[in-house]
Amino acid sequence: MTPALAPGDYVVVDSRAYVRRLPELGDIALARDPREPSRIIAKRVAALEPGGAVVLLGDNREESTDSRTFGPLPPDALTGRVIWRYWPSSRFGPVR
Repeated sequence: MTPALAPGDYVVVDSRAYVRRLPELGDIALARDPREPSRIIAKRVAALEPGGAVVLLGDNREESTDSRTFGPLPPDALTGRVIWRYWPSSRFGPVR
């Protein structure tokens, strides 16, 4: 899968998305990195587990540090959902 986000992309994030609803498979979610909580990571929602845990995987599986490394995350670790890219202008539009 081609990564949805690239270095230098500027995006719009719905920071209240998961207050209103549960994550959905395929969402690109922002979460606090469990290894370094001051760092925010963007990963795709790959699975929802019993108890509400969320499995996040990077689109570039060979290069990504994700739930395969740090395990499923509790829903309160999610800080928002990426919904739109506005820069670079050649990639302007919804993020999927």
